[in-house]
Formats: sequence, structure tokens, C-alpha cells
Amino acid sequence: MKILVTIFLILLFFYAGAQEKTFIKEYSYRASEMDSKISCRAIAINEIRSALLNEVGVYVESESLLKTTDVSGKFSQDFVENIATISAGITKLEVLEESWNGETFWMKASITVDNKNLKESLKQLINDRQKVKELEDIKKQLNDATEELDKLKREQTTQNAESEKDKSEKYTLGVNTLISAEFLISGKSKANKKDYHGSILEFDKAIESAANNYLAYNSRGVSKYFLKDFQGAIDDATSAIEIYPNSASYFLRALSKVEFSDYQGAIADFNKVIEFNPSDKIYLLARANAKGKLQDYQGAISDCSTAIEINPSDGEAYGMRGFYKRKLKDFKGSIVDFSKVIEIEPNNPLPYQDRGLSKSDLHDFRGAIVDFTSAIKLNPNDFESYNYRGEAKANLEDFQAAIPDYTSALKINPNYAAAYTNRGFSKYFLKEYKLAITDLTKAIEMEQNEMLAPYSIRGLSKYYLQDFRGAIVDFTKAIEFDPNSVVYFYRGLAKLALGQKESGCLDLSKAGELGDEEAYEHIKKYCN
Repeated sequence: MKILVTIFLILLFFYAGAQEKTFIKEYSYRASEMDSKISCRAIAINEIRSALLNEVGVYVESESLLKTTDVSGKFSQDFVENIATISAGITKLEVLEESWNGETFWMKASITVDNKNLKESLKQLINDRQKVKELEDIKKQLNDATEELDKLKREQTTQNAESEKDKSEKYTLGVNTLISAEFLISGKSKANKKDYHGSILEFDKAIESAANNYLAYNSRGVSKYFLKDFQGAIDDATSAIEIYPNSASYFLRALSKVEFSDYQGAIADFNKVIEFNPSDKIYLLARANAKGKLQDYQGAISDCSTAIEINPSDGEAYGMRGFYKRKLKDFKGSIVDFSKVIEIEPNNPLPYQDRGLSKSDLHDFRGAIVDFTSAIKLNPNDFESYNYRGEAKANLEDFQAAIPDYTSALKINPNYAAAYTNRGFSKYFLKEYKLAITDLTKAIEMEQNEMLAPYSIRGLSKYYLQDFRGAIVDFTKAIEFDPNSVVYFYRGLAKLALGQKESGCLDLSKAGELGDEEAYEHIKKYCN
């Protein structure tokens, strides 16, 4: 029989300098015939932790460290109980003293909190729904194990069909669950501090204590995910699912599969997650992203639309839907969605940039410039919007105004190849061929793949500077990417300028075959 000795000592120490408060409690537990020292200690730790966390919850409420308004109205009911639950993830239990005389296990333990850090940590944790759910699951696991232990002890004095061996095995299982949960809570605390290696060691112990603890497998998988061990995360998530199919493990496995570009596998897991959580837009948008990677843009749009039906004020869902509409060249539809994001989040620069891109796609370059300018005002370090605004100006043939925008983009991000390419184009069209070559060379050095345009324009710049050999080298490289009539035409002219008549005429002939009528005029003039 368990004897709860009324907790008679509550010491609250307040350190003015560190703003810390320490809660200390004592607890005594009298062993039943089914108990050992190990089981008594596990039960004592569980009970004393619960009591201390409840004191933390009462303290948070009484000192107004947090109000319901601080957490968006959450926990308006059972505030103390809920704060106690989530405090388990950010506090550490210190065992100060303990003793065992063969009949009674006595323990004295403490939890110390820093007022400022506690408040901020609680706010952050409360807003992480997944972590809150995990802590709630741990609490349920502990409560279920405690209830099972109490039930078995009550049945100790009654006669029933269940053998003593079966009861003992169940009791051991319940105790192991308590021990496992202790390591699990410790691991969670380390994970919250981003000590993922340390947390994995604690989760290992939790699994050793109770091999059926799916929460420990899932938590270990999460830490492996943050350490970029995605296969390890998948393995742990799968183990957790085999023990107990649950939303968190399917979600972890889906996210890990995304890292391996296994989008079909990820979607299958997201489907399971959504079965558990049909009204949670986070999972719908995650599935939309995976569908988008498979170019299933209609499917992605459908998921975004469902998320919007769930929460019509969700700017992220509108933004994603607009993005996929643009992929389908529904530029007008995308503008409607990006405008909605701006209405919801007027200080977010990204939807202005996205809307500007859609306007550019519709050749509304002046409207695009307005949007890119708004994005830059909201985020002066937005090098992409500088580049896009430069492109819009270039499309209006205002190359002189475009160049400062490309330059601004490069001041912010000196490794931005697209801005070098675009600035080189503008200088080329302004007939600043030497300066164009410098920029285009930089772009080519930075980004070797799919660089047809820089090679072509650099080749033309060299051609107009009468560097025919250099032009031929660039045109030849451009042809490797895209054998089009323009580069064949100018390579042919460069070769003719160097007296390479046969080869030059072959290039002109190829340009003619590809549709360049002017090439045939040059063939008549130079090749017959």
C-alpha cells in the first residue's frame, strides 16, 4: 500500500541578483510487497516531480509571469495544470537527498527557475504545438502507468484469475515506464537546449528501460533529424509507428523522406498525418510542398485551398497557393492570392516580391517595379528584389537605371551570379562591351551550369570588340548548352573574319537550317 506522507516542507529561495526561485519538496513512499528499491525510487521521482511542477504552475499564475493574453488566450482553463505540464520540458529536477531503509523510500528534490527565462521559454514552448503535444503525451504515459500500478496494488489483496506472475510482470512494466519517462523528460530538456547529441543518449536510456516507449523512439528520431541523420530519423519514426501508430511519428518520417527527395513516400506519410489531424493546416501545407516538388501543382493548390477553408486568415496558405498558380502560368490568379497575403501581412516583404514577379510575367513591368520597391523598403537587404527590379527596368529598356539595382544586389550578396549576368547584359546593350565582359566572366566563373546567355552575350561583346577568337570560344560553349541559330550565325561571321571560310560557311549554313534567313544572304555574299 502506498502511503503518501503530506509534503511538509516547501522552501522558496529568492535570489535578488539572479532572479531565481527554487522550489523544494520532500516525499516518502512506503513499499508494497510488489516493490523494490528501484520501483520505489521511480515512483518517488514521478510523484515529487509532479508536485514540484504544480508549484511552478501556481507560481507562474500567482506572480502573473504569464497571462492568458501572453499565450493568445490558450490555457484559459486549467491554467496551472497546463503550465505544469509544459514546464516539464524546460526545467530540471535535482535530487538533493534520498534514503531507503527497506520499507520506506524518502526523497528530497528541487526545481530552480529563472523568472525571466522561464517566462520567455514558456512562451516559446506554448507556441510550438508539436512540443506541447509531446509533453502532454508524456504526462498521459506517466498517469496511465501510475494508475496501472495503483490498480495492481489494490488487487494484491483480492482473488482473481490473474496469476501473481502476470501481475508482477505488469507491475515491472509500469515501473519501467516511469523510469523510461524520467530519461525521456531529461532528453526533452536537452533537446530544447539544442543539445541533440546529449538528448540522444537520454533517449537511448529511455528505450533501454522500456522498449515499447514509442515516445522515446520518436523523440530520438527528432534529435537525429536536427543532426541531419535523416535515415536514423526514419528508422526511429518507423519503430515508433510499429509500436503505436501516431501523428508525430508519421510527420517526422514524412519530413525525413522529403530530405531524401522521396516525395511519393513523404506524401503517403502526410496522408496518414492528415487522417489524424484533418483540420490542421500545417500538415496540408507540408503535403502541398511535397506535391509541388513532384510538379503536381493542381494537387498542391487543392491542399492550399483546403488550408484556407480551415483558416481564411492564413497568409502562408495564400502565398503558397499563389506560388503554385504561377507555376501553372495562372499569373492573374497568383496576383489575387499575393494581394490577399499583403492584406493579411502588410509588413511582409515576400508577397510584394512574389506579386512583382507575377506582374512581370504579365509584362506589367511598371507595376512590378512598384512591388519590388515596396519589398525593398520593408527589407533593405532583399538583394533578389533589387535584381528583379533591375530586370523590370531592363525590360522597359531603361538599362541605365537597371545597372544601379544590379549593383545594389551585388553589394548585399557578392556571390549572386544572376545579378552579374543581368548587369553584363545591360552594359552590353549600352555598348559598354569591355565592362559587360567583366561582369559576364564573373557570372560564368560562379555558375558553370545552364549559362548559355552569359556565354552568348560575352561572345557578342568580344565580337564587337573584334576579339574574334575569344568570341568563337564563347559561342562554341553556348552551342553546347543550346545549339540555336543566333550563336551559329555569329560564330560563322567570327570565323569568316579570321579567314576560316569553310568552317564559317558551315556555321552560317547551320544557322540557316535553324531558321535564320539572314544567314543565307551572308552565304551568297561570302561563301560562293
